[in-house]
Amino acid sequence: MARSPAPRRSRGTGRVRIEDVAREAGVSAQTVSRFLRAPAQVGPEASARIEAAVRAVGYVPNLVAGSLASNRSRIVAIIVPTLANPVHAQPVQGLGDALRPQGYQVLVGTTDFQAETEEALIRAFIGRRVDGLAVTGGSFAEPSRQVLAAAGIPVVQLWELPEDPFDMTVGLSNDAIGARMAAHFAERGYSRLAVIGHAEASDTRSAGRVTGFCAEAARLGLPEPLVLLPERPMLIRDAAPLLDRLAEAHVDAVFCTSSQLSVVLLLNARSRGLAVPGDLAIGGIDSDFATVVEPAITAIRVPAYDVGLQAGHLLLRRLAGETVPERRIDTGFTFIQRGST
Repeated sequence: MARSPAPRRSRGTGRVRIEDVAREAGVSAQTVSRFLRAPAQVGPEASARIEAAVRAVGYVPNLVAGSLASNRSRIVAIIVPTLANPVHAQPVQGLGDALRPQGYQVLVGTTDFQAETEEALIRAFIGRRVDGLAVTGGSFAEPSRQVLAAAGIPVVQLWELPEDPFDMTVGLSNDAIGARMAAHFAERGYSRLAVIGHAEASDTRSAGRVTGFCAEAARLGLPEPLVLLPERPMLIRDAAPLLDRLAEAHVDAVFCTSSQLSVVLLLNARSRGLAVPGDLAIGGIDSDFATVVEPAITAIRVPAYDVGLQAGHLLLRRLAGETVPERRIDTGFTFIQRGST
């Protein structure tokens, strides 16, 4: 069996060239270039041959040179609070699924809920000439706004629905999430309510849920809920003092503004011999863990994957030069009653 000739190396670098890929795949260099820029524009048979050739000769595109020539890096960045919580990993997956078929890759940064880290990441990503940016949150600090305005790239804010987004936003009303859970507790006959959020000022999603919960309780004529704002990270043992506070206030139903909080609280309550919901009803944000604990947790399901997917579609339209009139996309949420209430 005849062997393909050894790849020719670029003079002075020893790197495999795009012509080597084309020769191996039996297509033109122009077709290889088109495939690398926009795979959807190349037919499936040629695409398969080019992919095999890229692997065979070990070709890696010079993205720096390509971005200088085209003024496009083919990279979109996303900034999320953490990847330890699956609810924040899902938008990353959705964004990638939207962008990859069009030849874009996703660069991820995590803030650990620190505003100064977010600003540093925005500057770093803009400095690396990303083509677009998705950021968790409804607002930017003024220095970040100035950097983004000067960069002129499309930006999508995630998880919230500011009335006047910086550019575009895909999210839902966190106030409405809190209000829905308070209304459910009232419907079930609970009146001594509490809500557990997060102390970090940058976690505006949690803050909105706390605000909506308390506002709805007031509208329904219920006593003012107890508000607890622990620091992150939330470990299983950290729920003990929270349960003490709930018991002291004779709370009969508590809303946790994150899935991790509700699961941790439930496990601790059960270990203390508390009946859930007999002694304490618990509601939270949905996750796989919320469905496997006993009892399963009444929760608000947020379409986390869809948030990223729709953000990706918005960015692609803008990167294609389209005008996007719908700057605010409300994904909504789903309320699911289970055994914990």
